[in-house]
Amino acid sequence: MGAGLAGLAAALELAAHAEVELVERLPAAGGSWQFDHPAVRDLVGRCDRAGVRLTMGVTALRWIERRLLLIGPGTRAWREADHLVFAGGTRPATPAELPLFGARVAGVFAGTVAHHLMEAHIALGRHLAVCGSGYWADLVLAEAPSHARVTVVGGDVPASPRVAAAWPGYAPVEVRGRDRVEQLVIERDGHARAIDCDCVVLAADQRPIRNVDGAITATPDVTYVQLCADTLTPDAVVDHAIATVAGLHGRNST
Repeated sequence: MGAGLAGLAAALELAAHAEVELVERLPAAGGSWQFDHPAVRDLVGRCDRAGVRLTMGVTALRWIERRLLLIGPGTRAWREADHLVFAGGTRPATPAELPLFGARVAGVFAGTVAHHLMEAHIALGRHLAVCGSGYWADLVLAEAPSHARVTVVGGDVPASPRVAAAWPGYAPVEVRGRDRVEQLVIERDGHARAIDCDCVVLAADQRPIRNVDGAITATPDVTYVQLCADTLTPDAVVDHAIATVAGLHGRNST
């Protein structure tokens, strides 16, 4: 389940030994790597030649008694399988997981949401505080408008002309504001300071996405292919996926 790089690589590895169906909620493969990434296009072609069945535009809701419930436009079906390979991707930590306290005001976005909004050319603010570095932070920085002032908090300092200021080693601890974000309090070794901003993007501390009822916790019939790392390369994702599913040969997998 999941047709990003990890899901595609896992499906291709298993296809030589089992019947494989690859399920993706989006209408095209690629996930956060995008459908036109060269590595994605290569794996899609190889999966097709290997006989992998690609089912696009449907959402997996439940895994129970080795059956997967799929819902989509005009579709409600159960798929029987010996094993579920869950390649649902990762997400940045939430405010509660960081932990980040303070006012619940407008202008605080998960890195995933911020990226999609910026791709649609929706302005999030004029002074962005991006918390974290690595995969999701890089995507956000690439889409940040030229007029926006960007401050990066924590992690390594990205090599990006979009970054006006950086606070490596600091962690976000509090959001201040009335209706909208006005300041972000950051802290390092007990020393706190407040930086002015009107948007906070949470792009730190990668966590696995596990959102299918019955496949949340580790069980003998579920394998997770989710590499949680701040910095990812296509080769690292593919290698991790192949190594993770290496022991599943001989089973029908979804």
